[in-house]
Amino acid sequence: VDTQWKDHLLAMDHLKEGIGLRGYGQQDPLTVYKIEGFEMFNAMIKRIKTETVERLFKIQLVREEPVSMKRSAIPKRVTLSRGESTERKSRPVQKTSKKIGRNAPCPCGSGKKYKKCCGL
Repeated sequence: VDTQWKDHLLAMDHLKEGIGLRGYGQQDPLTVYKIEGFEMFNAMIKRIKTETVERLFKIQLVREEPVSMKRSAIPKRVTLSRGESTERKSRPVQKTSKKIGRNAPCPCGSGKKYKKCCGL
C-alpha cells in the first residue's frame, strides 16, 4: 500500500506540473485535474486490491513443531567477547572528583569562568 501510495503522489505531482498546458487546448485545467486525479486514484486502488489478492494466493502455511521439540527457555551461561560472564553484576560508575560549577573559575588556570573555557 505504501509503495502504491508513493507512486500515486508522484504521479499527481507530474500531473500538476503539466496540467497548465490544458488551458491552451481550451479545457479548464482545474476540471481536467480533478477528473484525471480521480481516475488515477481509482487505478491505484485497483492495483492495491489485485496485489493483495496475488500475495494472499502465494502464501504458504508452515506447521509449528510440537512444544516438546522446542528448545528450553532456560538461559545458558554466556561468555562475552571480553571474557566476562553475563552472570557478573556491574556497578554504576561513581564520580570521585567534585563537580565544577558553571561560574566557578576554570581549573585549567586560564582565569576564565568554567562555562566560557573548558565547559563548552
